[in-house]
Amino acid sequence: MINHFSVLGVKPSANEDDIKKAYKRLSNKYHPDKLLGVSEDDKVEAEVRLQRVKKAYEVLSNPKLKSAFVRDFNNVIVTDPAAAMRELWDQFYSIS
Repeated sequence: MINHFSVLGVKPSANEDDIKKAYKRLSNKYHPDKLLGVSEDDKVEAEVRLQRVKKAYEVLSNPKLKSAFVRDFNNVIVTDPAAAMRELWDQFYSIS
């Protein structure tokens, strides 16, 4: 399960304004129009990250979806350790 808070780089206690600011900052960072002069691999990776950012914002900006996510996330059992490790890796070694 992807942690939408970590995708946006906000704490679980973040308010709507903090979530919106993080979304705008990251969507500008990974938007294809902002990626001039980078390799195709970097563009593909940025596109994947942009989709994660959009999904995280979609969930965290909707009060019902956010509360369901928090409830489910607190009760999650890691079913795919490889995906969990990939997510951790991406948090620490992301595109600059």
